Amino acid sequence: MPALRLALLASSNLDLLERPLTDRLVERGFSPKIWNPGFNQYRQAILDPSSGLYQEKSEAILLHLDAGDLFAGCLVRPYDHSIEDIPAIVEAARADVSSLVGTIAARLPSATVFLNTLCYADLSGTYHGLEYNSGFSFRQIVASYNAGLRELACNSAHVVVVDVEALMEAAGAERWFDPRLWYLGRIPLSAHAHGLLASEYANFIAARWGDVRKCIVLDLDNTLWGGIIGEDGMTGIQLGHEGIGFAFVDFQRELLNLRQKGILLAICSKNNPEDAYEVIREHPAMVLREEHFAAVEINWNDKAENIREIAHRLNIGVNSLVFIDDSPVERKRVRDAVPEVAVPEWPQDPCDYKRALCRVAGECFLKFDISEDDRRRGEMYHAQAERERLAESAGDLKDFFRSLQMKITIATVDHETLPRVSELTRKTNQFNLTARRYTESELAAMSADPGCRVYWLKLEDRFGPNGIVGVLILRRQSAERWHIDTFLLSCRVIGRTVEEALLGYAVRELQELGATCITGEYIPTAKNGMVANLYGKLDFARTGSSEKRTEWALDLKQKSMAVPEWFEIADTKGSPHNEQDSGGCRKLNS
Repeated sequence: MPALRLALLASSNLDLLERPLTDRLVERGFSPKIWNPGFNQYRQAILDPSSGLYQEKSEAILLHLDAGDLFAGCLVRPYDHSIEDIPAIVEAARADVSSLVGTIAARLPSATVFLNTLCYADLSGTYHGLEYNSGFSFRQIVASYNAGLRELACNSAHVVVVDVEALMEAAGAERWFDPRLWYLGRIPLSAHAHGLLASEYANFIAARWGDVRKCIVLDLDNTLWGGIIGEDGMTGIQLGHEGIGFAFVDFQRELLNLRQKGILLAICSKNNPEDAYEVIREHPAMVLREEHFAAVEINWNDKAENIREIAHRLNIGVNSLVFIDDSPVERKRVRDAVPEVAVPEWPQDPCDYKRALCRVAGECFLKFDISEDDRRRGEMYHAQAERERLAESAGDLKDFFRSLQMKITIATVDHETLPRVSELTRKTNQFNLTARRYTESELAAMSADPGCRVYWLKLEDRFGPNGIVGVLILRRQSAERWHIDTFLLSCRVIGRTVEEALLGYAVRELQELGATCITGEYIPTAKNGMVANLYGKLDFARTGSSEKRTEWALDLKQKSMAVPEWFEIADTKGSPHNEQDSGGCRKLNS
């Protein structure tokens, strides 16, 4: 289990959160060590450079603030303030939190600060009748503060906001707060709330550290529609805009939303393919069509074997899959045979399907932003199938590469590309020489370091864009020597010489900076054996070897690299440019 140094800073007493949070993080594969300075000591811990927050080098920092603490004056003596004072009071609180986050970022540039949205429900007395009929509105205070958190998160690679307000509203205020615990120990939350909050924080931390699954594998009968197509036929299944059929339509709509968020959809069904495809292609109420599925296994084979085949076809690990099936027998079979696959319990009533899917999405598919790559991921995998068909018909490999009409854009990371580059470092396992994981905060710090270069590569071909699919991180060791810290490619472009293009481009730039040697290393993991000899294939010389790593070096005084001639290189704005001038198209011969 990877160690995780976590700080729990709160304005109220959250000591009871430690145990369930530890349990949830262990379930997500972490070995957490929590530092807690105690009740309402968050400001001292942040401002004191010698506090445990910095001595422990905390990586994840939960800065959990309570509305009743942050705006106590507006609750205890609400009418001492004029209505005109309220915006300034809110702005002062937001500025204070922003300043505290800035202090943390300056002292712990690789850390992530998790901020909570405020929630406060006990307004039946002081503000009753005033909330929507006057300028005295505590809900407006909370809403304004929370809106400021959104702006802070969108402008900082160090901040992630956890919507605790929505969590409380879903649970119900009476179940969230416990006045007895509050008066006895200044603990505002109930035992139930502590459990929900621990799970939510664990989900957000896991997502930030790259524990996000990639694909939902779906059964068909009684999962995407009601009934059995082989027995009930097209007119007999439940799928439409009334009654239970509408519950299945709503479920499919939510699945389509997840696909647009970047989650792949696949089918694993025991069925006659002709019957199933008839519904998928022709039923008028069907939301999901054939083009929405990245992989399809409709046959009478064992579902566990079909799921392994889906993972192989998509070139992702089985631990990237979530399997949804109405049958408890099939769920147990997959859990037993492929334990790496997430198999959630599934409700019997289709009316609960959408809610169950949203719960699964919060645990397995949590994202903090949606990139253009995410929006197009389903289309990219569909295009990949077309490439594979072209490869099967091509005679010569180089001719195949040329026929793809590949265009690459290579640049160093910026604020816009930071989320995708971080995502690749945290999720890529197979073509990854060192398997080092980096948060956005860590990459932002690297990009600001003149002794470090963080490259990304975007690929487009005749079938459409592939998005950002490659990352290369180099660190300067001396004036003439650079070291490859991270070298990875997305699994969907393996086998197309993209790695040669990325490294060849970087080598030429480093040579212009005076580099005469580039070193690299291969650190074996359970999943990256395919790149064990990559440096050897790229003409590096082996300089050292052990069980834990193999070291390589490329002497640029003797050898060099270039981008293969079948790639067209575009500038950072995506427009082609010539090696000699700014117009035309550049192709570098290998």
